[in-house]
Amino acid sequence: MWIVNGPGYVTNGNALSINYIPPTGALSSTQQVTLTATSLADPTKSASIQITVNPTPVMFTQALPAGTVGVPYSQPIPLTGGTAPFQWSIYNGSTDLGREVGGALPDGLTLNPTAGTISGTPTAAGTWYFEATVTDADGESAVDGFLSIQINPAGPVTASPVPFLNQPLIPTAISPGGSGLTLRVSGTGFVSGATVDFNGTPLTTTFGDREHLSALLPATDVATAKTASVTVVNPSPGGGSSNVVYFQVGRPESTVSFANAANSPLQVYAPFGLAIADFNEDGKPDLAIAAGTRLDVMLSNGDGTFTPASGSPVPMPSPPYNDFASPYIGPMAVGDFNHSSHAGLAITQSENAAAVILLGNGNGTFVPSSAVFANTEFPTQAIEAADFNADGNLDLALISSIGYPSLVALGYGKGVFNSAGDLYTEGFAGGAAVGDFNGDGKLDVAIASGGTAKYPGSGVGVSLGNGDGTFTQANGSPISLGQSLSAIVAGDFNGDGKLDLAVTDGGGNAVLVLLGNGDGTFQPPITIAVGNGPDAIVMGDFNNDGKLDLAIANYGDNTVTLLLGNGDGTFTQASGSPYVVVNGAYMIAAADFNGDGKLDLAVTGLNGYGTVSILLQQ
Repeated sequence: MWIVNGPGYVTNGNALSINYIPPTGALSSTQQVTLTATSLADPTKSASIQITVNPTPVMFTQALPAGTVGVPYSQPIPLTGGTAPFQWSIYNGSTDLGREVGGALPDGLTLNPTAGTISGTPTAAGTWYFEATVTDADGESAVDGFLSIQINPAGPVTASPVPFLNQPLIPTAISPGGSGLTLRVSGTGFVSGATVDFNGTPLTTTFGDREHLSALLPATDVATAKTASVTVVNPSPGGGSSNVVYFQVGRPESTVSFANAANSPLQVYAPFGLAIADFNEDGKPDLAIAAGTRLDVMLSNGDGTFTPASGSPVPMPSPPYNDFASPYIGPMAVGDFNHSSHAGLAITQSENAAAVILLGNGNGTFVPSSAVFANTEFPTQAIEAADFNADGNLDLALISSIGYPSLVALGYGKGVFNSAGDLYTEGFAGGAAVGDFNGDGKLDVAIASGGTAKYPGSGVGVSLGNGDGTFTQANGSPISLGQSLSAIVAGDFNGDGKLDLAVTDGGGNAVLVLLGNGDGTFQPPITIAVGNGPDAIVMGDFNNDGKLDLAIANYGDNTVTLLLGNGDGTFTQASGSPYVVVNGAYMIAAADFNGDGKLDLAVTGLNGYGTVSILLQQ
């Protein structure tokens, strides 16, 4: 006869051999079980055996202790329960939904598969998120995808900032065949030795100050019609290339009209995000399109048509801390996040509170950064890339869509980020614009937000940069205006050298122009009627007259409104505007897709399956 003293029970209790069945409920601690066998023939004779019953292995969600670049690191992953020996691994495979989970240890660190200790010497800064799996001697497993390690930089560095280039260039355009000219540019973070580059070629550049440069553009560069990419490049260490601003070599146009390119519109599923850059470095503007849970990369043929890049569409992974959500992607930012001189992408995931970081290879293909993700903490509506702490590495402004403060994540030149300061968000954010709004040489962020009758908050929140990745709310911010603001751009619309704002008001069917005072405050808005439900906006000189114009995608009536700038902060609707485009016009971007010296448009449409229209200026 068998007697059990402790949790569990036995089967075949009167047999010479038995099966011990451990408890099925969770144990809070290790338990000792005594099994005693008593002879039925002679009850004075008995024998006992002790069994140790361990709880099933459990890992707890946590951020492991932080490390520092260049300093040896060693940390076991905390575990309770289980029976030794253990087998450990970092999981990077499919989720229950069949999509890849991205996750990895910090550069320079490895996991001991038997000890469960993460050790090594970190070689890069940022935060890595990963999912660990452990299996014990009895085959019991535990998985935790909410683990992370933050690696801090070794210390302050002296480096040139990544420059930021404003619009407009002066001039914005020139007729082909003219003489050479002086091109003047303004922005933030210019240093002595910076060059203005014209289609990647440095021009003879004169340094004015940290916000002004001038460059000699020779007649040979403006001999024929085309559109050039203008950037500012700061010398190393740090430094690198600014954002791109287009310069048209084309005659002024008295009227502006558009027509679909061949094969336009493109059939693209759920195009919630759109970005333009020369991803394969052939001098033609390419497209990156957020298409559901995939990224479509379309390489320009130079005539308004496109060819899918090798490996496109690119499936998007889920972050280890949110692998049950579908990795639907949306707005994205272009940038060189790892000093490779190639354009990469930071792509928001609407459900996963993450941004996927893809590093460009320069041929239209991409690889994830070693961390794969930046944690956005909340669903993200917009994203902007700029060097907010002037350390020579691109950072990210991650704009929350649900009314919480948005955040800035600081980059360290490897495509990996650490959270830094908060950005003031009023209401439900729709878009963001970056620039130095108070003239102190530090980049600021303006966020346009919508509201509802139940949750009012339509307006613009202005966060002034402190130069270290943290921000202070500007005087007079938030600026309450409009009914439901969405997209926003920053440029000098009246030529006074101070950045202004233009923002779409989807509830008021208008664009609101706020002229800057140069101190982080703005004048009362100029209201301009546009189409029904304006949702996106892009600026550029569409008629080559030297003044910034605005193109607006109107979701409600499937049109694009073109507002031609008068140079004083006011605008006039172009003859022929609005232009009928795709159903549910949602995103808009501008570039010269056929190389004729005139800006064209790419417009995404959400109604139905989804489309991207390529509108060539005639």
